[in-house]
Amino acid sequence: MPQVADLASLQDYDDILARLTAELEEARADLENEEALRAAEGAVAEADERCAALERDQRRLEGEIDTLVARVEREEKKLYDGSTSLPKELEGLQREIASVRSHLSDVEDTELALLDRLEEAEAARDEAHAGLKREQGEAREKAARLGGVIARLEGEMAATSGERDTCRGRLTATLIAQYEDLRRRKGGVAVTHLRAGACTGCRVSVPPSARKRALDPEAPALCPNCERILVGY
Repeated sequence: MPQVADLASLQDYDDILARLTAELEEARADLENEEALRAAEGAVAEADERCAALERDQRRLEGEIDTLVARVEREEKKLYDGSTSLPKELEGLQREIASVRSHLSDVEDTELALLDRLEEAEAARDEAHAGLKREQGEAREKAARLGGVIARLEGEMAATSGERDTCRGRLTATLIAQYEDLRRRKGGVAVTHLRAGACTGCRVSVPPSARKRALDPEAPALCPNCERILVGY
């Protein structure tokens, strides 16, 4: 194959590899992005802790209620079992029982309000767990899908790299050095083509003499404007 055609093919292979590399990096980054899953896990942890805190409060209130009920029962027994007969003492017991009952009522009201909050928290917890389950399912699907994409891209890159190496092996060291220098200086594009009398690299019209040189399959011609290798076919 003529040297200029090999240079053009080498540019094509490098363009393909650049595209595949970008797609591969994007797929790997997408695979590693677990922001939604981490957020769902955080929501579950927060909801679980909220319910646990309310359940601890409920147990504390239930213990306090049991203590108050036992106290009322104990004081009422003293009130009615005849062990206390003095009017002043009986009056004191009655006041004490009334005070404890009032406090008991307040604690029971507090527990009822807490149970409402606990019910809401449990509903939020169920929703958070359902959301985590969905995210886990989507994460598995994404891993399977992107795993296939990554495998395909890696295969295409390996095949293209092999073809590129074969093409590069046909070029002289001088042409390879010129090509690599242009790629480095010209944003990765060392070889351009002549289309409608203009260079596809810089879009500037090419003089007839340069167009003629660009048709030589063995001697690389340069665009007079951007200095890239110009292929006329």
